[in-house]
Amino acid sequence: MVTQADVARAAGVSRGLVSLALNGSPSVAASTRERILAAAQELGYRLNATAASLASGRSGLIGLLLPDLRNPFFDFVAHALQEAVAQRGMTLLVTVGAGARAARGPVDALLALRVEGLVLVSPALADEELRELGEVCPVCLIGRAGPGGRVDTIRLDERAAAHDVISHLVQAGAERLVYVCPDPGQDPNATERGQALAAAARQLGLRLDTVVDGASGVPGLRDQLVRAGAPGVVAHNDVVALDALSVIRASQRGPDPSGGAPLVSYDDTYLASREEFSLTSVEQPVEAMARDAVRFVCERSGREGDGEVGGARNVTVPPVLAVRRSS
Repeated sequence: MVTQADVARAAGVSRGLVSLALNGSPSVAASTRERILAAAQELGYRLNATAASLASGRSGLIGLLLPDLRNPFFDFVAHALQEAVAQRGMTLLVTVGAGARAARGPVDALLALRVEGLVLVSPALADEELRELGEVCPVCLIGRAGPGGRVDTIRLDERAAAHDVISHLVQAGAERLVYVCPDPGQDPNATERGQALAAAARQLGLRLDTVVDGASGVPGLRDQLVRAGAPGVVAHNDVVALDALSVIRASQRGPDPSGGAPLVSYDDTYLASREEFSLTSVEQPVEAMARDAVRFVCERSGREGDGEVGGARNVTVPPVLAVRRSS
């Protein structure tokens, strides 16, 4: 590996001067800097990030933990975070861990790389574990209720979203409601979302039944569709909605592509807008959420502001219902 000493010999200067030039110090003459940079490029010099982080006390790294790679919403979040991190000249490290046990290893690996902070999307870790993690490293959650302590949270206003979703389904003719969700052990937000939907349904005098979308699909939804009363279906996200839509269409009687059961989803990814699905879905302002998450982490780390943030910050973002053919 080419070192700064190698660059110094090639440029005919001291190693200290090479370090100053590579770090953009204004004390290095322009002609000398150009000679040093040309030598570094010719030799193929690469910055030793580990050594630089030890010297500066900052790694320039932010770690991101995603529950999985199947949901395109998580891809949206990752790209938005990448943009927000890159604007600060930092690097985003992405890892995956579904479930509490599977998440601990990736989080430990990110901490071993000396990340300046962590952004965790819908993590399945227990509240106590998250609070302990917040004492070790700046942490911001996206898409999950905050555990308190020093852990910041940015998430959808679930109550407002539930009110909009249930009201929309009732206006579409639903006489009873079914919530299709993943296993809450894999996605803890399923519990909170279900509770918000149930509360909104009760306000309108309706009951909300829950069906889990598992490895074998959603056979429980098929049973719900044949019961008396026109059903309205809520899917936890657009991926779950596709499983629900296949069941709805399989039970179709008539030309309506929704099979007569209005369907509303969450996240409004590209899946929702595809013509063959055309899902009514709750949009989340991913770019704004990502910007706030990175800012929160950088403020807690002291990279921005004075680092004296204090207790948890909990931000909720308003929902926007994108209405399409499925409802």
